Amino acid sequence: MTTLARASAVIALVVSAAGVGAQTLDTAFTGRVLGPLIARADTSNRYAAYIPRGYTGVHATPLLILLDPAGRADTALSRVTGAVQRLGWVALSSYDARSDLSPAANQRIVNVMLSDAFSAFHLDTARIYIAGLAGTANDAWIFAYGSSGHIPGIVSVGAAGPLDSAWQAAHPGKPPFDVALASGNRSYGYDDVMRGAAALRADSTPRRLDVFSGASGWPPAAVMAQTLGWLEARAMIRHLRPVDSVLVDSLFAVDSAGAAAVEGARRPALAADQWENAAIAWAGTHDVSYARARARALAADPAVRRWRAERDSLVAVTLDMRRSLIATLIDLRERPGVPDLRRLNDSLRIAPLQAWIADTADSVRADWAARRLAEVFGHLSFYEPEAYINVRDPSRALAVLDIAAEIEPDSPVVCRERARAYALRLDSDRTFTALRCALAGGTISMREIRADPRYTFMEARDDYLKFIGKTGG
Repeated sequence: MTTLARASAVIALVVSAAGVGAQTLDTAFTGRVLGPLIARADTSNRYAAYIPRGYTGVHATPLLILLDPAGRADTALSRVTGAVQRLGWVALSSYDARSDLSPAANQRIVNVMLSDAFSAFHLDTARIYIAGLAGTANDAWIFAYGSSGHIPGIVSVGAAGPLDSAWQAAHPGKPPFDVALASGNRSYGYDDVMRGAAALRADSTPRRLDVFSGASGWPPAAVMAQTLGWLEARAMIRHLRPVDSVLVDSLFAVDSAGAAAVEGARRPALAADQWENAAIAWAGTHDVSYARARARALAADPAVRRWRAERDSLVAVTLDMRRSLIATLIDLRERPGVPDLRRLNDSLRIAPLQAWIADTADSVRADWAARRLAEVFGHLSFYEPEAYINVRDPSRALAVLDIAAEIEPDSPVVCRERARAYALRLDSDRTFTALRCALAGGTISMREIRADPRYTFMEARDDYLKFIGKTGG
């Protein structure tokens, strides 16, 4: 990441505002989300920014870069604005990052933002943090390893590093940076995160692990606040900033209160995990003897042992399920013609997984089944239809999207992909309906619709012209 070493880049941030010309960004724009910003380093790139109130440029400031896998810059930034305000960090969030881009392409996007940021701000070049989700989380690991120490910590949500065996062989052992892992309990990346957390613990790597309720997505703002606060505390240990025991005490108190609340709600397995994670995360920065004692006491409970054994046994078979899924999808691509949807449904075990999810008597198995079904949905709602759309095969794309819609009816992700497939057929009615659904669900922006040449055939319709803000004639 060569831009990290070029803090003297001569490129300024500009603001693009409706009805107002581009303006050079200055401290008048602090304390609120700004965007889309047009990058001077590459005007095809857009990002959002948050500059904390009180920023003066006198002191070197940490920088957080957020990479959403679908370019939802505002969504990612909304989860951290409160935290970066309290900590005094600058945050930038890309509209162009994608999980299906190569690491090199996402690295270029990061470098464009860094070029702008180094010109506009007085940055602490030893404290550049990267946060990614799913595929972009894997990229965060790559960027951190290549940063020559400029990235002291990453936030890796829904993933725990690239699965590529060659990359793993090239980066064995303890990472030279701190790792904050997080996952929804029903995210398909949960099992990878759990394995990654165990590996980091075995290597004695400073790490934080947060599990929150929900499927794939960024953690809630409260979780992100604790995560970024933990990275701030780790910076004290790394002698990158002065020690602030009051801040550390307050952050540890929040984690402790959360674990105690779960224990008080008579959820001993989850409480055991939370106490254990607090003890691991804060070791070296705070006295964790009580957290460690509570974790050990709860772990001895036979019910907790059974819960953990079932969870771990299911995590262990995840790779086999994943291999089966990939094999089925490869076979599907190699077979000519539109797939038999009933056969595909059976091969992917959708009905059995849905039955397990509905089983309220076994939450561990239900959560695991939800994660596996989410993984199937991820492939059928994006990766597979995109592969068929790229070879101009809308029939096969729409067939796999029909299965995805059975898993998540009215999904805006499915709407976006259907719009692209219907556009190949020049089916203006269905394309228009799908685009409106995708826009309402936030999976596509009006800027993307206007810029995408596949929808230009729609401009023969007055209602579409009105939809995109153009006039006819």
